[in-house]
Amino acid sequence: MSHLIDKRIGNEVEGEVISDLFEGYIFKVTGGIDRDGFGMKNGVLTAERRRLLLGKDAQGIRFRKFVHRRGTKIRKLVRGCIISPEIRMVNLKIVKVGTNVIPGLTNPEEAIPKRLAPKTANGILKEFGLLDIYNKKKQNAEERKTLRYMITKFANKREVKTKNGKVYTKRPKVQRLITPLRLRRKRVLKKLKEESVKYTAEQKKSYEESYKKLKRKN
Repeated sequence: MSHLIDKRIGNEVEGEVISDLFEGYIFKVTGGIDRDGFGMKNGVLTAERRRLLLGKDAQGIRFRKFVHRRGTKIRKLVRGCIISPEIRMVNLKIVKVGTNVIPGLTNPEEAIPKRLAPKTANGILKEFGLLDIYNKKKQNAEERKTLRYMITKFANKREVKTKNGKVYTKRPKVQRLITPLRLRRKRVLKKLKEESVKYTAEQKKSYEESYKKLKRKN
């Protein structure tokens, strides 16, 4: 722990400094807790505690709906982002994996498969390395119609069993998926907007003309 003193959140540390078991590893400091349970806050450039006025989007504070009014700020005691001897626990993130395998953490055989996959179309394509193929197919009008099946095919599927014993597959709805139907809807909405603008301009013009006529009579 003494080798980590004066390090701050975001700094990288070599694993050999902590132990010989982490030879070749590189860790990144992501936070910590002091002896009284106060968490370190990024951006507070001190090793001591500070009492800050925190808003809704601030880290380390929880605002409850129907309890706190809009715009409410709460003063809270936090620890600075610099590690000091009073810090009792430091949170580290592995940036680079070393030679030795950490059981349950960096062992590929014990890796747990992801249950949740990316939901956005670009996220799915990036995970399987199909973004370049997708962009090429998008230029062809005939292949553009079947592009959505190319994405939904690779979406993460899982089996669900009902109370009656029926088994069926389930996959998340792919977000931001551009389909021919979506493009058609966008064209229709654009056309309706243009017609609305045109109608408003005509109504304004007719009103101005009628107003001028009434003014001349008076």
